[in-house]
Amino acid sequence: MDISLDGHRVAFNRAFHSIGMDCVSWTPPIYNDLLGISDGTGEGLVTAYYSTVGWPMMLATSDRPGFVKKVHQLKEKELVKLLQKDEVPLRQDVKQVLGDAVAAGAVVSLLCGTQCTTAEELAASCVRLLGPELGGAVRVFTFALAPPADADAEDEAPTPMLSQMLSAAAGDLKQRAAMQLVCRWKSVGAGDEPSGAAADGGGGQGLPVGLGVDPSIMAAGGSQKRITPEFLSALVATTSVPTARTVVVAASNSMLSAGEAAGLFPVVVPRKFALQGSFPAARAKFGGFGAGLATWPRLLALLNGGGSGATGGAGGGGGKAYRR
Repeated sequence: MDISLDGHRVAFNRAFHSIGMDCVSWTPPIYNDLLGISDGTGEGLVTAYYSTVGWPMMLATSDRPGFVKKVHQLKEKELVKLLQKDEVPLRQDVKQVLGDAVAAGAVVSLLCGTQCTTAEELAASCVRLLGPELGGAVRVFTFALAPPADADAEDEAPTPMLSQMLSAAAGDLKQRAAMQLVCRWKSVGAGDEPSGAAADGGGGQGLPVGLGVDPSIMAAGGSQKRITPEFLSALVATTSVPTARTVVVAASNSMLSAGEAAGLFPVVVPRKFALQGSFPAARAKFGGFGAGLATWPRLLALLNGGGSGATGGAGGGGGKAYRR
């Protein structure tokens, strides 16, 4: 999904319409600009918009914070409606990529999250849109599992001995601790045993392969949760796949950096209008999914050291591999 443009933006427009402000309609370019000049939060986007175009004449200065909060609350409700009706589409050809990975024996996990409190709705919609067969074959986790971004080192842990559990979960030999961690928090749509964990993923190397997809490929401005290397290591440990054999496909620098630090192979597929952004932690960059872009064979070739599997036409939206 591109939850940023196809979800949040549409929900904002519906929120404005619901309060009679039909003249406000955020196009994709406008929304992308707002992401760049705001703090990325829902209220920040509304504030940045009216600070640019001017506030409504009938709105007193003292009433602006309440107005911004109301619009954001309405937007969240509209976003939930969109997700419940599966009206936020998957990104083009991503279903084919995931299906090919599952068919090749890879363990596929989705980590779902967005700026508001609808992570579960987001995950559930993704699973429904993938269909019963593919949706049942992928493991789905949400950002609700991660510690808050503003968590202090002295804050009380949400579960007993959380830091110890995260540390233990980081190693492949501590998979039981990682599973306890994940189950104690919350997972959405997680399968039972990861099918194909002992397969070679089509690479012919006799090693399990994991594909982790970060639907901040879905998220607007990142997540309010902190995605750390320890957190990713804990989730990967539940798949029985070594971190060195796991590709993390993400759209945010925070996820890419955490994946790199955890020993995963980070690949970026930026959201729309962010293709020219800087992603220093990415080992490869693709303009999208499907033929000529990110496919499972190309991702697997990258993981196996075949950098040529990710080259593409510079003007055609293909992928580029970065050697280190």
